[in-house]
Amino acid sequence: MNRCVNKLRAEILEEEIFPEAAVEYIKSNTSEVYEIPEGFTLKGITILGESPLYLGLKVKKKEIIFYFKKPCFGTYLMKIKGNEDDFAKIRAEGKRIEN
Repeated sequence: MNRCVNKLRAEILEEEIFPEAAVEYIKSNTSEVYEIPEGFTLKGITILGESPLYLGLKVKKKEIIFYFKKPCFGTYLMKIKGNEDDFAKIRAEGKRIEN
């Protein structure tokens, strides 16, 4: 199990953010929001955080917005490029939340 989020080459949108604020950002700035199960992997990286975890899709821009708990550093709000396979995995394994 790989937990090195740096391998995703994500753009950091916010450092040391509270999970509640990250969820609000995701709900306000993405077209689709999903609750993801514990142990969910994104591009081979296990997303860390306290359950429930949420991520959002910017479908037109092909971006995924999520937050990740970096041990010893805090919670980060991040953005990566996604593709149709990533979106399909999120839609299949996540639970869609109305935003």
